[in-house]
Amino acid sequence: MKKALIIIGIVVVVLLAAMIAVPLIFKDQIYKKALDKANEMVDAKVELDGVNLSLFKSFPKVYAELDGLRIIGKGDFANDTLVSVGSVATTINLSSLWHMDEGIDVNEIIVDNPKVSLKVNKTGKSNWDITTPSEQPATTDTTASEMQLNLDKISVHNLSLSYTDESTPMSFSMNEGDFNLSGTMDGANSTLKTDAQVKNITFDYQGSRYAKDISLDMKTVLTANFDKMKFAVAENETHINKLPVKIDGSFAIGDSSYDFDLKFSSPGSGFNELLGFVPEEYQSYLKDVQTKGNVAFGGFVKGAYTETSYPAFGIDLKLDNGWLKYPDLPKAVENINLAASVKKPEGDLDLMTVNVNKFEANAAGNPVSANLSIAHPMSDMQLKGKLNGKIDFTTVAQALPMDSMDIRGLLDAAVQFNGPYSAIDKQQYDKFETEGKVQLKGFRMVSKDLPMPITISSADMTMNSRSVSLASLKGNMGHSDFSASGSLSNYWPYILKNETLKGNLKVSSNLLDVNQLMASMATTDTAKTDTTKMEAIEVPNHLDFVMQANINKILYDKMVITGTKGQVIVRNKKLLLDGLNMNMLNGQVTMNGSYEMPQPQKPKFDFNLKVKGFDIPQAYRSLSTVRTMLPIASNSTGEFSTGLSISGFLTKNMEPVFQSFNGNGDISTSDIQIVGAKVFQEIGKYFKKNKFDKVDIDNFATKFKIVNGGLDVSPFKTKIAGQEAVVSGHQTVSQDLDYKIDFKVNKNDLSGDINKYLGFVPGTENIKKLPVGVTIGGTFKQPEVKVNLNDAKKLVEQEFKKSSKKQIQDAAKKLGNELNKLFK
Repeated sequence: MKKALIIIGIVVVVLLAAMIAVPLIFKDQIYKKALDKANEMVDAKVELDGVNLSLFKSFPKVYAELDGLRIIGKGDFANDTLVSVGSVATTINLSSLWHMDEGIDVNEIIVDNPKVSLKVNKTGKSNWDITTPSEQPATTDTTASEMQLNLDKISVHNLSLSYTDESTPMSFSMNEGDFNLSGTMDGANSTLKTDAQVKNITFDYQGSRYAKDISLDMKTVLTANFDKMKFAVAENETHINKLPVKIDGSFAIGDSSYDFDLKFSSPGSGFNELLGFVPEEYQSYLKDVQTKGNVAFGGFVKGAYTETSYPAFGIDLKLDNGWLKYPDLPKAVENINLAASVKKPEGDLDLMTVNVNKFEANAAGNPVSANLSIAHPMSDMQLKGKLNGKIDFTTVAQALPMDSMDIRGLLDAAVQFNGPYSAIDKQQYDKFETEGKVQLKGFRMVSKDLPMPITISSADMTMNSRSVSLASLKGNMGHSDFSASGSLSNYWPYILKNETLKGNLKVSSNLLDVNQLMASMATTDTAKTDTTKMEAIEVPNHLDFVMQANINKILYDKMVITGTKGQVIVRNKKLLLDGLNMNMLNGQVTMNGSYEMPQPQKPKFDFNLKVKGFDIPQAYRSLSTVRTMLPIASNSTGEFSTGLSISGFLTKNMEPVFQSFNGNGDISTSDIQIVGAKVFQEIGKYFKKNKFDKVDIDNFATKFKIVNGGLDVSPFKTKIAGQEAVVSGHQTVSQDLDYKIDFKVNKNDLSGDINKYLGFVPGTENIKKLPVGVTIGGTFKQPEVKVNLNDAKKLVEQEFKKSSKKQIQDAAKKLGNELNKLFK
């Protein structure tokens, strides 16, 4: 990493030096040559948005500024930005430009908004290894001797730095860093003053987070020997979060290593300062808290840091007789004792050990104790620990704030473990001892985040190195009851490495009142009858749960669903339904499919359904899909069955996005009757009075497709109001209609006027049925019905031509032009 900082510094210095070392009138040429020189120096792409040079902005000094400096990787790190800097600015003593062999007097360098992203890929290659093959150390030394920069001050504002090592894996990051370094940066007797503030320091290793949201505030005076690159701490004032730390000692920067001999301690600190390590987002919970207790904190760093070895270090932390009390609560947390240490000799990080030899506390008479030790964290983590606690939540609430929660009940927990993590990896569970039990009795929790109180009458859980077993759990939430049993496996890799937690559960309930649960969460809207609003649920990652559900009754909206059985699986951030059967709407349904949220607040579903004997009026009242895609169901009675494959998206409130629906299926009906439908009232104008006021439709079966929320119906045969018919057509998601019905109409069922005229036409007595075509456009609310009698006209003409000459002459005298009027 040192090489990365040196190379980045060389690039910046070369760019600045090239800008200020020649007459200002050649700015454009300087800009191009500086970029060319920088690109020659590194095996990476150097970009620069612009250059600003001014004799007036800081007269009598020269002001130079580089805008938008970027160093972009090549090869394995192509298009990855190693360094991005908003601007780098400097002021130079103008007279020193004419005596550069004596050094250039640079008052300060100001770096704004730098972002440094250091990476090591899985093969061990680093993105900061960007030196060109032809580059030799002597070249760098020669350049340095030609140009000496006598700096007074360096300022870095809003630094973001990240380091990721995919081969380990390990990551470190810090944000919002401000650094100020001032002093004479030359010679053997220099004094440097540093002022640094950093927020949000984070460190992860092998999936575990060891530091989060740590802040650093440091003010230090260093004595420096720049000839030997050795530094000693003369004065120091440091705070890590709120904990004061004093640092003494020295460090040196060598050609291939850093050498440390530093000690640190926290003199005069107490329990309150230790609480400063609590992340800032939780500090509000510690406001006005009263504390007592003695804290001892110290450590050291000694030895060399190289690319392959780390210095020795140690950290010791001890808290004796800690006491904590919230001002609004009657009791305190007492007897808080902690003894912890982190130690490592010089060499590999795998030699590090972490020991929490003692942790104990008593909250209003509820004792908790624990210990933990970790060894060989890099190769094969050795774990040993124990946790014991007996908690009465009613009394704990007298010492610890529960916010808006009201928790009652008894918790008894005892867990211990000992062994290498490799035993878990290799499923050698006998080599990783784990034993534990957790019992919960009389538990009740009331919270603003819960729709209603949840009670658990009893829960018994035992654990070994292989799994956690839930023998029984029984509880209630409002009218709804639930019970569960089963097991969780792979829980150690889940805890330590964020791997997948697996589970097999049996969940049963006599009653699941979804209406009550939703009503408790709903935001009332007086303008609407339905005031319940669901929120989209994102399926958690790293879970592989198989739940066998058995629910006797579910109350949802206006539906009563009974006999729900089947598997619900949580896997790969998806909710899967496997053979879920239920009785609803006087029928039966079997569901298979998936639910997921591939994009934020945009749930996606893909279901296969088999429905048998759904009652049409109930389906219309209960299902928005039926109301939208089959609005004629509002005038219908009877049953339908369907096999349906459908996919689409939902809104963030779990409402259907119908224009995203696509699928196909088949449908069959039984005992369909349609009363008072406007579309059939329009058709009925061509038939005997009231023939289509109440329409019976014979049972039929057909196939259909759903395309972008529209419905394509394949042709099917049936009888409508006793008339043979073939029906087909299409409707859009906005309910625009394009249907066709080809009738074979009983001649006697046509309107009286039509039959009157037909009675005068010779040959029509041989016609029993007439073909009548009907097209339906418009919408269901405003249908546009057109009747086509062309085929009927041709049939009448054919029978007319078969008549005798005398019959035609007699009919012609009576009808005259009526035939043309009828069929025009």
